[in-house]
Amino acid sequence: MIFFGPTLARAVGGRASVGALSLCVAHYSSGGLGGEAPRCDAEPRSVLRFGLIADVQYCDIDDGMNFGGTEFRHYRGSLGGAARAAAAFAAARDERGSLRFVAQLGDIIDGQNGGTYGAGLAWRGAPRSDEALAKVLAALDGCDVETYHCVGNHELYNFDSAALSAGPLNNGRHTVAVDGRHYFAFRETGWTFVVLNPYEVSSMRPKHTEGYAAAAALLEAHNPNDVLGDAPCDFFAGLEGENMRFVPFNGGCGGPQRAWLRRALAAARARGDAVAVFSHLPLFHEAASWRNVAFDAPEVLAELRDSGNVAAVFAGHSHRGGFALDEAGIAHCTVEATLTHATAFAIADCRADGSIALAGYGDVPSRDIAPPRRARP
Repeated sequence: MIFFGPTLARAVGGRASVGALSLCVAHYSSGGLGGEAPRCDAEPRSVLRFGLIADVQYCDIDDGMNFGGTEFRHYRGSLGGAARAAAAFAAARDERGSLRFVAQLGDIIDGQNGGTYGAGLAWRGAPRSDEALAKVLAALDGCDVETYHCVGNHELYNFDSAALSAGPLNNGRHTVAVDGRHYFAFRETGWTFVVLNPYEVSSMRPKHTEGYAAAAALLEAHNPNDVLGDAPCDFFAGLEGENMRFVPFNGGCGGPQRAWLRRALAAARARGDAVAVFSHLPLFHEAASWRNVAFDAPEVLAELRDSGNVAAVFAGHSHRGGFALDEAGIAHCTVEATLTHATAFAIADCRADGSIALAGYGDVPSRDIAPPRRARP
């Protein structure tokens, strides 16, 4: 396996290639509503599989409604959801021709573990973040493959960037950073996988950083509310349409990361690789909503569309999940949250032709994703 960080490529231990396999999946419409009866067609050759899970958001508190009263959350129960996912991933590794890795799409534990709000105020001054993270990683380690972690807002409610890089999310089989950055790419059997960090630009970063300054400028320009102050406020008051993405729990990739992304996509194109992208924040509002996408989603999307070799973007953050094809034919899959769906994960079968068969479990639909539209030379 080869990692491609912002400045350095490094080789690490690889795995035996997967043989030619076929997967019979249920085929659903692009909107994910209804669908045809399951069928088993002759499929292109499978080259690798990986697991997907999003928004476990574990906290050792009673399950219940969120603060807004809009969704039921399995705070304590999400640990069981992570264990069920790991068991299925392990079965796929052992019984279905090896599963190469798992992509954890962010918000692995809930911010209340940090002891600064909600039920966490009961342990103010004695955060439970490390304990909660250890429990979820123990559950996910039920499948002993490489696990790549996206940074979500709840990671930043619990840990700063340095702690994430030095902690258990970046140790052993777990990777959240390469070359000190929380965005990187790696290659497997004719596919390039890109992990984005949509919180390089974020009001959750230390105030002396460029990332905070850039986020503050965007929030002040597009959000009329005092979202940078200490007093509680309605983040969305007076916001409409595209401007609804400019709220503190979202963030952006920023110019340097977008320039790196352009280079990573060009290198993949030169190798003839298909590309899949992982990001906590969705990049296309039709697969979530304008409330949930990255600050610079339009600019990041332009890079992906211009490259012509991106098959899919897999994201979390929007707990209800979603799916949409953009104008370039890129599939945007927002994976349903384990926190709110109890059982919600998927296994992706990447094929030699650049297509993906997504087998959903629990409340995640199964889908066939078409190969990317190759860029013209």
